[in-house]
Amino acid sequence: MDRTQVIAKIQSILKLQENTTFDGEASAAAAMIDKLCKQYNVSVSEATETQVLDEEFLSFKKTNVALTTIANAIAKFYDAMAYLKNVTDSKSLQVIGSEAQQIQVRLYYDYLVQVMEKEAELAHKAEKVLCNLTGGTVSRSFKLNFRKAFADMVAYRLRELKKEENRVHDDAEAVSNKLSTMRFGRAKKMNGARGEGAFAGSNVGAGVSLNRQATGSVTKQLCGV
Repeated sequence: MDRTQVIAKIQSILKLQENTTFDGEASAAAAMIDKLCKQYNVSVSEATETQVLDEEFLSFKKTNVALTTIANAIAKFYDAMAYLKNVTDSKSLQVIGSEAQQIQVRLYYDYLVQVMEKEAELAHKAEKVLCNLTGGTVSRSFKLNFRKAFADMVAYRLRELKKEENRVHDDAEAVSNKLSTMRFGRAKKMNGARGEGAFAGSNVGAGVSLNRQATGSVTKQLCGV
């Protein structure tokens, strides 16, 4: 087990120890915690702290501006952090955040990307129909421009929503402490959306619901902080 796995195991045993009504089970849990702490040089206080993970979120050979913009905006919305990491022959988009933040970012990202792809396809088909009627041709970059404009608008709306609701995630301080020990290079500014498809993408991004990330038991988690 690596250090993160050990801490997760200790946290699980601590929960068991707190919830059990049997003295023998509590004693066994305490002994197991003590053993793990000594074996892996982990303190109980460290194990009870929020663990901040640096997880690969996306990987690509060439940066996908729309996907990166959406992921970065959602990470900021939940007080996590996304950054690009260069690896051999490819790049990865990493997200730094607690387990709760990682889940929230992933679920919200999947929802918005699903909407973006569906609407990009619909807009492209509509543009084809219009071009057939007018004798024009659809730009090869229509969908690309649509996605980038959609992502830009969604990112803008998330920034405004966070300010409006004064959102601060429960794990924001833990992430801030983690980031204070790390160094990052200067982020490269990405080109904004322009050209055919951008207007349609921006309109859809302006209208997409930011409160319907999912249904059922995860809705409260996604909307919460």
